[in-house]
Amino acid sequence: MQALLSDPDLCGWPLDSVIVISNPGSVSELGIRLTELARETTGVLLLYFVGHGVVTERAELCLALSSTHPDHPGISGLRWETIRHAFLSSPARVRIGILDCCFSGRAIEALSGTGDQALADLADIRGSYILTASRSNRAAHVPPAHEQHAACTTFTAELRDLIRTGIPGKADWLTFSDIYPELRQRLTTKGFPAPDRRGTDTADQFRFAANAASRHISRLSTQAPDSPASDPTPAAGGAPSPMVRRAAEQLVRDLQDRVHKLIADLQDARAAGDTDKAASTERQLEGVRALLQQAIKTRTEFRS
Repeated sequence: MQALLSDPDLCGWPLDSVIVISNPGSVSELGIRLTELARETTGVLLLYFVGHGVVTERAELCLALSSTHPDHPGISGLRWETIRHAFLSSPARVRIGILDCCFSGRAIEALSGTGDQALADLADIRGSYILTASRSNRAAHVPPAHEQHAACTTFTAELRDLIRTGIPGKADWLTFSDIYPELRQRLTTKGFPAPDRRGTDTADQFRFAANAASRHISRLSTQAPDSPASDPTPAAGGAPSPMVRRAAEQLVRDLQDRVHKLIADLQDARAAGDTDKAASTERQLEGVRALLQQAIKTRTEFRS
């Protein structure tokens, strides 16, 4: 998802705006981190969770951490109430939650005003969109155990493939109102659980990605996440505008800085004997290097 969101030809988020929190151990630290990030976000706030979803005795959705106790999820898991407060505290114009976990549809109940009152209060958050991998009483689908080391969860894999291939016949920029029907059809046709969604105001019109199936997309011309209403029209004659050329130059510099930092982090992890962190950092480094090569190629094309 980090690579997809920061792909300049698709979602176009600046790499430093995509923060990966992998296998957090402390519920309190994660809750504080999410709240602080939400308060700092003024454009578009996106929370994408992939993991286990569990339900408390009060039927409240909790996002499970590696330390979550199955018998006490309300204490050891990240309660949806915490995420609700993070969303409420954010000045972001658009707030998006994508939940790839079991029972994730319970977050939908929060926006529709049904179910537990603590969940129903989330309906007060305007400009929000929630997309879930399953309905409130359904488990999400995962590949067989022997495939999980190299495969995404089913929902995330379908969403990823949809964005990469695009939707023929749709506009140059895909909104959630475009994406959801196609995603639902793909999943249900294969016999997987149906996703669900709910939005307030016009959040479903946020342009999430360039339509890879469109012939009119100009490379590196996706809108910045903090500017969902920006005009993506390329300059006359198909030539990149000065703004797009500057964006290409800046992207290369940002990715180069990111590569240098990841190399330093990798060296530190290896020196400390932290094999898990070293492996995770090495995977991130591989992805960023691939993005850098693509960005350099695009910059060269723009210069010529």
